[in-house]
Amino acid sequence: MNPIPRSEYPRPQLRRAEWRCLNGLWSVRGDDRREGLLKGWHRAGLGPEALSIIVPFTPEAPASQAEALRGLPCLWYEREFDAPPWGGPIMLHLGAADHWTRVFLNGEEVGQHRGGYAPFSFEISHALRPGRNRLTVRVEDSPSWSQPRGKQAGTTRWPIDYDPVTGIWQSVWLEPVPPSSVSWLYPRYAVKDQTLVLAAGFSRQLQGRLSVTLLHNEVVVAEHTVGVDQRAEARLSFAIPDPQLWAPEHPTLYDVRVVLEDELDGQVDRVEGYIGLRELSWDRDGLHLNGEALFLRGVLDQGYFPEGWYTAPSDEALRRDVELTLALGFNCARKHQKAEDPRYLYWADRLGLLVWAEMPSGRIFSTELVETLTQEWMSLLKRDRAHPSLVTWVPFNESWGVWHQGDRPEQRAWVDSIVKLTKALDPSRPVVGNDGWEYSSGDFWTLHLYEEDRPLEDRLAALRQAPESTVTSDWGGAPGRARRGALPGAEVSMLPMLLTECGGIGFGDAGGGAFAYGDIPETEHAFQRRIEQTLGEIAASPSLAGYVWTQLTDVQQEINGLLTFDRQPKLALETLRALFSQAGPRP
Repeated sequence: MNPIPRSEYPRPQLRRAEWRCLNGLWSVRGDDRREGLLKGWHRAGLGPEALSIIVPFTPEAPASQAEALRGLPCLWYEREFDAPPWGGPIMLHLGAADHWTRVFLNGEEVGQHRGGYAPFSFEISHALRPGRNRLTVRVEDSPSWSQPRGKQAGTTRWPIDYDPVTGIWQSVWLEPVPPSSVSWLYPRYAVKDQTLVLAAGFSRQLQGRLSVTLLHNEVVVAEHTVGVDQRAEARLSFAIPDPQLWAPEHPTLYDVRVVLEDELDGQVDRVEGYIGLRELSWDRDGLHLNGEALFLRGVLDQGYFPEGWYTAPSDEALRRDVELTLALGFNCARKHQKAEDPRYLYWADRLGLLVWAEMPSGRIFSTELVETLTQEWMSLLKRDRAHPSLVTWVPFNESWGVWHQGDRPEQRAWVDSIVKLTKALDPSRPVVGNDGWEYSSGDFWTLHLYEEDRPLEDRLAALRQAPESTVTSDWGGAPGRARRGALPGAEVSMLPMLLTECGGIGFGDAGGGAFAYGDIPETEHAFQRRIEQTLGEIAASPSLAGYVWTQLTDVQQEINGLLTFDRQPKLALETLRALFSQAGPRP
């Protein structure tokens, strides 16, 4: 076993040759009174009271070996490292830490970040010393629902919430980076013109040149250089001869080499990555990939792990989740209420799994939620929009945090503005503004419908006829509050309809507060029959352009997974694959 956990390069689409992983054994100390700053822990060290923790796992994860600290509102991390032999600026990267992070090097604060899901970096050269250095990270969280929390239990715990996450939960690493450096890549491909437009963002405005080389199987297929004139981004256009398109059946990837030269200081930044040549389009019939109709057979995936909780215990575990999703017969994963590790998207790119990316919600509309969620969403868009596997953006789910958008204009305005902001940063993908019900704006009309006495197609037809009619009245944020299919004035007649939550059938240990949708079958045969009945209704519906089954795995009290929490299938894998790989395509 590798002594350094999660030691693979954390940012697969923007790689540099030199870097140093800081994962592994750290010191950690709880600060439930939030007194560490006043007592100067960042200058004096954490002292003999400190325990040990394995980064990047949080105290809630057995893999952290620090479960005695779980549930504390504030954690201090500390570790020493030798100064790297690199010249020039050095960046400290944190993939994600929940929620308010302050970073100190040798007692000097080098940066702060708010948010639990987006990556952040600080230039630390000014605080770095020759020889030994002490890195201190303070992470504070709260149970408040006025910050994006996803499914982490907050001030209240629904039957669909899980234990929370506090602290560092993605990799920490060092990297030498010149002052003018590449920050992001964003490819867009047009099938008809066989043209790739690649945009690149920089750490600052500069005068210089951007050069890009595109390779397939180590053979150069295109090269281009453009001048950069006091800009913080640039774009290049390539004609691709004999393009090999990316699709689930053949997930072809091209390697990319990028060189950024700053004429002022002569510094050069070199990064490598990859792209997939593919084009998305959508109309009333649904989603199209490279001009071909694509029926979505999706599964809801919460992204929790028994040993690592929010953090996969290994890169192989992420790959295995993608492989299992495909082996079950699905072509898409809806990553639910979690901004997933970029390494998951890497394996989805490599193996050909489509992904819906969803922003973790808060549940109390407030200025804090508007500011934090909007900023994190923008960061995640820039982080992930180069992945060919990612096919849909979902900023809100089931009106969480915007419970009253039907009658409070400020809440509806926020949802609509986030849809437009997403389109401004990435017009190449569809956006689902509010998944599940109360459609206001976006490209798909998505509905969450579980088993009822009425046939599915009758319910869908009734909503088509009267979009403002009730979808549900006994679930969501306010039990007993009716949730409409669409809000007044919202136009859905020309939108594709997708069933983005369904099934939810529990099977397994039903004791001790277990949760599922509807009655829990007692036998494997009964479990299979319930799945077949629901899929049969989906297959018989002419209204649907796709579905998402709830869910991939059990998580804590939820026993409605097709797999147990440790990824064991509840029915034979071949049986499940036969069911889900055939369900859905319309005649």
